[in-house]
Amino acid sequence: MSLTRRKLLLNIVSGFSVAGLIALLFPFLKGIVPTLKKEEAKEIDVSAMKEGEAKTVRWKGRNVLIVKRHPDFISKHSSHLKNLIDPFSRNSSQPEFANGHRRSDRDNYLVVYSYCTLLSCELKRLQIETEKGDVFSGFFCPCDGSRYDTSGRVIAGSAAKYNLSIPNYEHVSESRIRLTGV
Repeated sequence: MSLTRRKLLLNIVSGFSVAGLIALLFPFLKGIVPTLKKEEAKEIDVSAMKEGEAKTVRWKGRNVLIVKRHPDFISKHSSHLKNLIDPFSRNSSQPEFANGHRRSDRDNYLVVYSYCTLLSCELKRLQIETEKGDVFSGFFCPCDGSRYDTSGRVIAGSAAKYNLSIPNYEHVSESRIRLTGV
């Protein structure tokens, strides 16, 4: 009788052990195994955006920041380029069309992932007025203090060494942007 009781208790403990192990490993396996559900491209309406306005969109588990900017804010002056670590985005994670100083398909919209490239913290908007009356605008990481200009390029002296990542996207029309890739 004790032998069957022993087997019963052993089976119960084994069952709970397996269930606990599965519960412990599930989050890790979920992150490793790619999702089976195919996420489609996402279209964003940007017709109501005003110049200088930013819009954050959640897509494929990450925040994408869309900024409508005035073409004059994209600094191409050599004095400004000296202050950047990678001014022409040669070492950045981005689609082919985003190479160069503007880092965008069209000058008036910047589309970037809104995470710092060092610690992956959520970025904040930054606007500083200098003594000369000039206004510097860009992005700021509250975790490590890294600063990025209006094209998402990292400014020298920041902890981050890479420009903001740019997702694959396309302009469907003047007022719509479609996020298409990883």
